[in-house]
Amino acid sequence: MKVIAHARVRALASGIGLVFASWSTAADGAPFELVWSAPAGCPSHDEIMEATRARLGESPTGATPELFVEGTVTESSEGFSVKLAMNDASGRRIGQRQVRVESHACKDIEHSTSLVLAMMIAVARPRTEAPATPNDHVEPPASGAAPPGRDLVRRPPAPPPSRPPAPAASGPGRRPRRVLIGAAGVASRGVLPTTAGGFAVRALYSPRSIMLFGLEASAETSGSVRAGVGEVGFAVFGASTFVGVPVLETSRFELVPTLGVRLALIHTTPRGFQAVHHQVRPTILAGPGVLVRVEVARSLFVEALPQIEGIFIREGVRIRQDDKLYPVHVPSTLEGRLSVGVAYEFR
Repeated sequence: MKVIAHARVRALASGIGLVFASWSTAADGAPFELVWSAPAGCPSHDEIMEATRARLGESPTGATPELFVEGTVTESSEGFSVKLAMNDASGRRIGQRQVRVESHACKDIEHSTSLVLAMMIAVARPRTEAPATPNDHVEPPASGAAPPGRDLVRRPPAPPPSRPPAPAASGPGRRPRRVLIGAAGVASRGVLPTTAGGFAVRALYSPRSIMLFGLEASAETSGSVRAGVGEVGFAVFGASTFVGVPVLETSRFELVPTLGVRLALIHTTPRGFQAVHHQVRPTILAGPGVLVRVEVARSLFVEALPQIEGIFIREGVRIRQDDKLYPVHVPSTLEGRLSVGVAYEFR
């Protein structure tokens, strides 16, 4: 396996050598920053940055970064995999590479990772033409030109085109925008008299920060409850909003604690009574949850969101038949809820 890994490294070295040969000056390239996530025992952020700068022939600079790279290391039975994703100053994705190292020592990823990262940075930078040197060929003066011995007046070289300034909000921790749309099956217990089931549609948005914002609409029904000579059916329709902050992120897995609030309408349907009156009762629920997301294919995720919600409006349901009043149901103080589904990320 080490022979295979060494062969891959040699191939990458040849490729990056060709890339560097097409650039006249590497030291004037756009500065870059790295967001690094790796298990214990792997090279640190500073080690990867130092190794990459060494391959580019550069030294640390205080200039504002214009290229941002997200590096994530994952371990498997065959070795280690490094996912490198590069964005420009506007947050647009401009490159992505996967580096696989067949070794059981994570420190061995430094060589290949810095090599591929340097190649990505070199390719992403704009090309610059080499300035003219005093030894360049000069055409002889035409007839009637100034006699020898008189100094020739040379035009100063044209200034290079100015580079647009980077947005003020750019920085090392900047994250790309994310938009996800999903659908899920829902099961809950607490608002309705029996375990309820239904579906939900959900939209999630993450700006260029660590925060996550979500909107959800749902509909659920439960079994009927006997009351006198008839029965009462139940359904609940809700709309909710929530916020979350990721506490664990890898290349394919995310764990996001959430806090949300939901406005719901409990709809009752009496059956078997002489006079039928459909009733709608509003209620408000709020509480924490944990969003678990796993990427199963490019841009496609499986999601699970368990929640515990407090019920703040608990108006009871009663049915009157003739002169008798039947108590049917009073919502609990807490509701347990679980939704499981899929989501697609628009990139």
